[in-house]
Formats: sequence, C-alpha cells, structure tokens
Amino acid sequence: MKSVSSKQKRAFRFFHSKYTSQKSFTMAELEKSVGWDPEKDTFDTYRSKQFRDLLIPLGDSFGVSHVFRRYDTWPKFRDGISTQRRRLRKEYQTSCYPNVVIFEFFMPLRNEEYLREALDMLFYKDSIKFRLKAVKLERLAQMFPKKENEDAEGHLERLCKWLSKKFVGYSVHHVNGRFRISRLKTRAEAFDSCRKNTEPYLADETTAVVKFVIPCGKASDTRGALSDGLVTEASKKDVEEAKRIRWFFNTLFVNSILEVVNAEDEIWLLESGMYNQLHTWKAKE
Repeated sequence: MKSVSSKQKRAFRFFHSKYTSQKSFTMAELEKSVGWDPEKDTFDTYRSKQFRDLLIPLGDSFGVSHVFRRYDTWPKFRDGISTQRRRLRKEYQTSCYPNVVIFEFFMPLRNEEYLREALDMLFYKDSIKFRLKAVKLERLAQMFPKKENEDAEGHLERLCKWLSKKFVGYSVHHVNGRFRISRLKTRAEAFDSCRKNTEPYLADETTAVVKFVIPCGKASDTRGALSDGLVTEASKKDVEEAKRIRWFFNTLFVNSILEVVNAEDEIWLLESGMYNQLHTWKAKE
C-alpha cells in the first residue's frame, strides 16, 4: 500500500508540474516519472481507471485537462482520484434550439418571497390541474388539441406531460436602480419638494428579475460547432408552439403572479426571442 501511495504521489507531482507549465508529455514520460514497472502491467490499469479524464490527447502526446484544477492539492488528488474509480467529467452532446421564448418579470424585491411561493406551486401536477380546470374546455382544446377518442382526463394528463417539458424552472437575479417617481422637475423644484417633505423625487430600489427561458421545437445537433452561427427561420410548427407556450405561460404564470403582487402600481414583463416586446400592467386609478 505504501508503494502504491508513493507512486500515486509521484503521479500527482507529475500532473501538477505539467498542468502548471502547460507542457505536453508522452505516456512513456509519465510511466517513467511515476515509476511503474512495465513487467507488472499496472500502468494501463491506472491510466484507464483513474487518470483517463486527466489526459487530453494531442496527437502523439498528451496534456493535462482543466479537470485537474479541482484536484490540484495532494489531499484532493488522493481522495478524489487515487482512491476512486469514477468518471471525473461527463461527456456532453452539443445541440441547439434555433427558436426560443424568454420572459423576464421586473418587480420590487419585497415581492420576491411571495412570488417564489406562487411560482413553486406550479411545479406540482395537482396545482397545474387546478389552474387548467378553470379554463373553458373549448379554449383548452383549441390551444392543445385533443386526440381522437381521448377523454378529458387523458387530455389533461398529456397536456401536463407537455408542460413538464416546457416549464422546468426559472432564475432570479437582483438589479439596483434609481427611479424618478414624480413629474419632471428642475433641481431647485426637486430640492424644494424634498425639503418640504411633500413628495420624494428620486428613489433607490432593488428589483427582482424573474427569468424564464423556454425552447421551441426540437434541438438540432451542432456537433460542437458553436462558431458556425446556426441561423434559421422559424418553421410554422415552431411558431404554433411558441403561441401555445405564450398562452399557457399567461394562463398559469402571469395570472398567478398578478394575484400575488397586486399591490404594485405597475408590473413589467419583457419578452424576447421569437417575440420582442414589453408587456405592462398598470393599476387602475
């Protein structure tokens, strides 16, 4: 065990040196540096089971992958690589959705807790069904057509499966802003109104931005060619799906959000992707 440990430590030093210097090396150099005995045929075992994800093929030589950055101390290397036989990195298949719909809600930070609670409810099938049952069956069937001989419950189940693929989650980030909250004034007028405490002129406010990114149609295999700049016109099928996504987003998410944050004077929803427009809801006087 001590002999194996010393070889593993020499392997760590070798990888650390090559990663730091960004120099390539051959398998023979690695084997010689670590001190494996070719006659015992243990080197191929270590290379295939423990070190394969650390190696980047460079023609006749190899380099050290950036995966090593996660194991760049001996304790990390010993515990994460030398004693385990698991993959250190995943293989990815690159694909691209040419068309996408993006929604971003802008509202004061004080609404974030209530907003999250309302949106999280829509991650559950029973909550979605409750919302959808409030929609007229004719309208629901128009936006998501029923199949022949499909009953109402089967139709609803199939719709929930479609929704589960489209509305998977959301992200939230905060932005700091300053706003003018009264009519445009001169500096003297603004100072005077603030001095008299009649009305504030400028206000600092942190805004919570809730973002949804929803792909339309099927992904195409780009084989990692991100720089190819895949540009396509939206097909009729993608356009129809985008309309469906927008309708269900309004029915499920927008209405839920308006119920929760109805104390605000104005709510903004920025839509981008296949459609670029700003939706606003203003409280009635």
